[in-house]
Amino acid sequence: MKGLFKSNFLAVWINAKIFLLFMFAMGIAVIIIPDQTWQMYFIIIGIVGLAVNAATVIGNEFSSKWGKYKLTLPVKRIDIVKSLYINQLLWIMIGVFFVGIIIALSYLLHGITFEQFEGISGVLVVGISISLSMGAIFIPMVYLAGEDKTIVFLIISLICALGIVTMLFNIPLFGPFILIGCSILLFIVSFPLTVGIFKKKEY
Repeated sequence: MKGLFKSNFLAVWINAKIFLLFMFAMGIAVIIIPDQTWQMYFIIIGIVGLAVNAATVIGNEFSSKWGKYKLTLPVKRIDIVKSLYINQLLWIMIGVFFVGIIIALSYLLHGITFEQFEGISGVLVVGISISLSMGAIFIPMVYLAGEDKTIVFLIISLICALGIVTMLFNIPLFGPFILIGCSILLFIVSFPLTVGIFKKKEY
């Protein structure tokens, strides 16, 4: 299990380090310029961007035949799927941690009002929810319909995730709480669904 997780993490890291360098440069601008619109874009791009990087591991695995090779190893299919979901969660957390540090530094430098805090909190919920929903839709879709359509499925899952966010976030009073709760639930339900699909899959 540790070997699977390490393999997934390193596969993401190859592309993620370039993305993080770009986000670091953008983060410097966010720290210096106290513009909430910039901050909101930074949060969404940072969290969702790393989640997308993590999701593409599946496509890279099958294109390099590593995904099929893992089936010859003494590991259960449920552990292969579990490592993908843990990897997805880890990179979402890294994204939240990274943008959180940058935004905190910006507010330490320039100060923050309650309205700004409320707005940024809402954007964090949106970023996390898009990332969780996208992963929950994308991973079982790839295992079900084929690894050769990774980019298409990634776009579809992102559109679906954005649709979920749009529908739930603006519900009066409890919209953000309902959104994050539904996104977490969707991610949890997606795991056994993917395991079931993968166990029936033949290569």
